[in-house]
Amino acid sequence: MERRLNQPLISKRKIYGSAYEDEPLISKRSGFDWPTKRRSSSASTIYSRSIGAREEDDDDGNEGRYNEPSSAGYQQGHGSNIVVTLTEPSLLDCPICFEPLAIPVFQCDQNGHISCSSCCAKINNKCPSCSCPIGSNRCRAVEKFVESSTTPCQNTKYGCNTSVTYHKKFEHEKTCVYMPCLCPYFGCMFVSSAKELYKHFSTYHVARVVFVLEDDFRSFSITLRKTDRFIVLQEKDDGMLFVVNNFVTLPGNFVTLSCVQPSFMEGYNYYLVVKHKETTLKLRSVTKSTPRLKKYSPPDSTSLLLIPHGFFDSNDHLLEMEICIWRK
Repeated sequence: MERRLNQPLISKRKIYGSAYEDEPLISKRSGFDWPTKRRSSSASTIYSRSIGAREEDDDDGNEGRYNEPSSAGYQQGHGSNIVVTLTEPSLLDCPICFEPLAIPVFQCDQNGHISCSSCCAKINNKCPSCSCPIGSNRCRAVEKFVESSTTPCQNTKYGCNTSVTYHKKFEHEKTCVYMPCLCPYFGCMFVSSAKELYKHFSTYHVARVVFVLEDDFRSFSITLRKTDRFIVLQEKDDGMLFVVNNFVTLPGNFVTLSCVQPSFMEGYNYYLVVKHKETTLKLRSVTKSTPRLKKYSPPDSTSLLLIPHGFFDSNDHLLEMEICIWRK
């Protein structure tokens, strides 16, 4: 059927009870454009508990489509979820400190400007937007939304399937075992979780030394060249990667040992031993856990072994180093 030119576009929108309501999309007679949602490249997806129907965006970009809720969810009035896309994720952040909002959330007495509890004390309970008192009235609506909103971990693509409350997102990500780790092989840009990284390194690269991590303090030897920036060691059973960092300085070579894993994870005990004639130097310390190597930055001065230049062979500039690694 052919539509007349001055007839407004009509959309059928489903609401509760399978009823339909006509809604004009563009009114030619009044010249008024009905507001539509805008998509943003910085949009954030928030999962929230719902009492009614569930709104979805389909693949064709048709927004505002409602599906009838399931009979159980409709009768009980709870237990179902909706997916809300925030085009401005900062709405869930405190407008003063820009940290995620957490309960309690306060609003100023007259204009409803919000603030987290810690900022109320810092600004002496005076709203920075309108100078009205703030800190006595709770914003219950925002608190309910913050409390019921969850968001996926940013390490989802590395294997983490955890969804957490929005204000606990950064707290979780600091201790997420799927924290991305960068391959220590020079020139390789592979990034993944530590477990997948270990598999990748075993498949595509070769460690200088492969050893067995045991609790009987069994040591092994490596040959360190004076100009080596680092040497990658790999544990045979679990595939864990350790890196001998070597920094050349005027006094000598600074050498330390680190483990490629999320930074919050516990390190391993180790010792390094080098000998030159009748002189023996030994360092006993704990490996630093790091998800990516800082190849060109100096090591932590509290956990390194200083090897004088005279310890290296004057001809080939090589040095035998004894290493022992064991669990804490």
